[in-house]
Amino acid sequence: MKSFIITLGLISTLLFACVSAINTKNEIIDVEVKNGNSLLWSIEKEGQPKSYLFGTMHMIELEYYNFSNKLKSRILSSDKVIMEIAGTPNPIEAFNLMVLDSGSVEDFFTKEQLATIVEFMDKKLNISPKQFRERYSKMKPFLILQTLTQAYFSDSATSYDLQIIQLAEGNNIGIEGFETMEEQLAFFDEIPDYKMAELIVTSIKNFEKEKKETIKLQKLYAKEKVNKLIPLMKKQSPEFMAYEDIFLSNRNKKWISKIIKFTKKHRCFIAVGAAHLFGENGVINLLKQNGFKLTPIYK
Repeated sequence: MKSFIITLGLISTLLFACVSAINTKNEIIDVEVKNGNSLLWSIEKEGQPKSYLFGTMHMIELEYYNFSNKLKSRILSSDKVIMEIAGTPNPIEAFNLMVLDSGSVEDFFTKEQLATIVEFMDKKLNISPKQFRERYSKMKPFLILQTLTQAYFSDSATSYDLQIIQLAEGNNIGIEGFETMEEQLAFFDEIPDYKMAELIVTSIKNFEKEKKETIKLQKLYAKEKVNKLIPLMKKQSPEFMAYEDIFLSNRNKKWISKIIKFTKKHRCFIAVGAAHLFGENGVINLLKQNGFKLTPIYK
């Protein structure tokens, strides 16, 4: 479950890093993080403008949130922002995409599983059995999963993604998306119904543990301890990593052609869930394989 939050950057303590700055001519100066642990990477290729890649955490508590001036300056210096989905999601569109074509959400669960879910919603989230039927009966199970994820956070939690969107829109910087909302939600449809049911029930049974682990992930993210964050995420979310190809690897590979296209003529700021950046099939390695130079820099 934690992985959905980050699919979703990380970084270790910057022992060997210097600082990035803006000089008197307003030219952005990038300073390399020598140990490679960074959420922010410059993207370079001969004959092309420099772009940037940033690993976000889709939801994060304010105490772990740091939208630095250096990060902001790189967004404002771009002429195109690229994200998983372009712009602010339309809530009505999202709602309609989560409505079941037929049947009810109760059909996805055994009698015992459904009783566990309804009891948890009632006792932990103050959603009565009647309210549960009204809110979720005609919706896909993903909505229950989303409710559980949001319950890890306080009402004051924020989002790097939304801040980036607002900054781009407020400064007339074009926003492109790798995927549509429909495509993103369809990834969850690829999980077999019985597996989705098991995932939800397991998350409920481990709710308090996962809530504590989510705090641990946020702390690692805030300190940019990439070398600890990604391994921890994989270790703590085996149920998610069983579908790594669906949620990470396959998507990363599809994004590369779009990155190549956009960065050829545009100075881009690319922001995606931090889990997409690292590993053999991560965006960083895939771009290197396509002739790009990627450098971890201080944010």
